[in-house]
Amino acid sequence: MLGLGFLYRKAQATVDNAIAQLVWSLLVIVPVAVAFGFATAAGAEYLHRVYEPVIANLIMAGIFLALAGLAAAGYALRKPETVASEEAKAQEQAARQAEDDTAAELPFFSDADKEMLLSALATAAPFAVRPLLTTAFRNLPIVLLVAAVAFIMTRPGAPPVGANPEPAE
Repeated sequence: MLGLGFLYRKAQATVDNAIAQLVWSLLVIVPVAVAFGFATAAGAEYLHRVYEPVIANLIMAGIFLALAGLAAAGYALRKPETVASEEAKAQEQAARQAEDDTAAELPFFSDADKEMLLSALATAAPFAVRPLLTTAFRNLPIVLLVAAVAFIMTRPGAPPVGANPEPAE
């Protein structure tokens, strides 16, 4: 098979590792999010007992604004941007875009990412196409309804009632 088995196994191992990392991350993040929700509810309940409801809600809002401010400050410190670096980035991006105009397919992936993605798709396609098509045909009315809603929601809005359209010249 021209030595492509090694690339296939490497791509499959990479996909397996990425999926395993995602699952383990979710197994950690979901309980933390639930615990944070319960802690928020307990804090709000305590503040409602001590203060009036309006004041308690304002305190909770202030706490969340402070957390958001800390997160924004952490993000700003992590990625400091200056005018010089923005100009350098703009020039670098213009040069990169000139290169990428010739290879316009999947411009946001590197060559290694493209190869890995195509390998994963080629691996999964024979197993995924039939169940996806079976599910889609079984739920065809729902699929058509979702498509119709998506079509309607992406249409430009009508002018307000009573608005005078401009005459065409």
